[in-house]
Amino acid sequence: MATSYLIRCKHGLWLATICCVSCVAIAASSASILTQTFEFSEIAGIEGFKSPKSISTPAYHGNKHGKDDEGGFRAELIHRDAPSSHLSTKDTTRLERLRLAVRRSKQRAKALARAATDEKSYQYSSSKGRNKVSSHEGFSTPVASANGAYVMNLQLGTPAQTFQVIVDTGSDLVWIQCKPCTRCYSQQGPIFSPSSSSSSYAKLSCSSQPCQQLSTSSCSSSTCRYVYQYGDQSATKGDFSTETISLTTTKRSSQQIPNFAFGCGHTNGGSFGGAAGIVGLGQGPISLTSQLGSLIQNRFSYCLVSFDDAPSKTSPLLFGSAASLPESGVKSTPILKKGSTYYYVGLEGISVGGQKLSANMLSGTIFDSGTTLTLLEDSAYSAVLSAFQSAINLPTVDGSSIGLDLCFDVTGLRSFKVPVLSLHFMESDLNPPAANYFVLADSNTLCLAMGSSGGLSLSIIGNIMQQNHHILYDRASSTISFAPTQCDKL
Repeated sequence: MATSYLIRCKHGLWLATICCVSCVAIAASSASILTQTFEFSEIAGIEGFKSPKSISTPAYHGNKHGKDDEGGFRAELIHRDAPSSHLSTKDTTRLERLRLAVRRSKQRAKALARAATDEKSYQYSSSKGRNKVSSHEGFSTPVASANGAYVMNLQLGTPAQTFQVIVDTGSDLVWIQCKPCTRCYSQQGPIFSPSSSSSSYAKLSCSSQPCQQLSTSSCSSSTCRYVYQYGDQSATKGDFSTETISLTTTKRSSQQIPNFAFGCGHTNGGSFGGAAGIVGLGQGPISLTSQLGSLIQNRFSYCLVSFDDAPSKTSPLLFGSAASLPESGVKSTPILKKGSTYYYVGLEGISVGGQKLSANMLSGTIFDSGTTLTLLEDSAYSAVLSAFQSAINLPTVDGSSIGLDLCFDVTGLRSFKVPVLSLHFMESDLNPPAANYFVLADSNTLCLAMGSSGGLSLSIIGNIMQQNHHILYDRASSTISFAPTQCDKL
């Protein structure tokens, strides 16, 4: 008999893993009954409904005062829909935010797949020598969409100035808009003016090591020039330079990192919203995490709060010793391509309701914080979609206006069964709670928060699937590890 979750509310109206007071989740099988207790708080944007405030699985709440935090750094990830985000579309409903997130996910998947294809050609050509272009020639680099899901505050210069930038695990370059502008987009807040506001700024020469680490570059009056064209055709061009960045330690002090290589963008345009630029967290040599290297023990982590929480709630981004997971309950899977920008893992199979699906899992799979949905290669997604359709005996509703394929009418319901989903990675399984693969679109509609990657040879583990898990990217051991965590308590 296929295992499934029977979600039953003690009091009040029930929706998926959502009810007004408290719920008991019963895992029903022919052999045993397992229980899981949820506590509930209000869902942002849907009056009168509740979502999990905590998870009863072994949860790591962080070691805020232990010795293992010494030398670590912390930043706050701000959801793009938060009022303080420079990407925020003001006065939108929850349904509108979900619709936009679905659209961005599908656009980003195309950009990621295109960039992954470009990356292969760059890896081949780099074995024969670094690519160079004339100072006026445009080109594409193997990086993804510039339109991410989270922003953070970056402190740059001497004295330090704060800029809000998009955080991207799918690219490497760190850059911000700079004066003088040849062409700059509208940015919230002042544009960085290095010549007049910082004493630690310097342009890199064409022979410098950071310039040599660019996949492509050009030279102008001995100054290293960069051009990045993202997979969605957004682009930035300017001087590759060095500056001092400031990081906040876990003890709330500031540590300066001099001679950090970044792009000072004088010509920029595309899907950057009102953000000042992008911080790349990829595996390439010029990313933030690569440049910090041994200072952060070649490791970083994040813990994303629930999609159902208020957008104003932040998620921690941790570096070095602060990126520590508990000693028990941790699962790990190898990072398969160390030379890639992207964090590829081996997704070997998928189970729904305890039954392993017959699906082609040969496509590459990446963890990506900038994609909201989990998007699977076509045959795998078709198998998942069919399994959920067969297992859930509820009337379906058309979710095409949202961009989702499987939605149910849950009007007035107090209980129903949600099949367990398991993602079988190399050496470990991810068994997420139902809130990580179903999303409430409105008070009457529950939808599967997954989709097809649209004929692309790529699968993406998106940020809803990752929520309320502490995700550790350990490049020293070439692993991604995860543990269930109450992220708003970390």
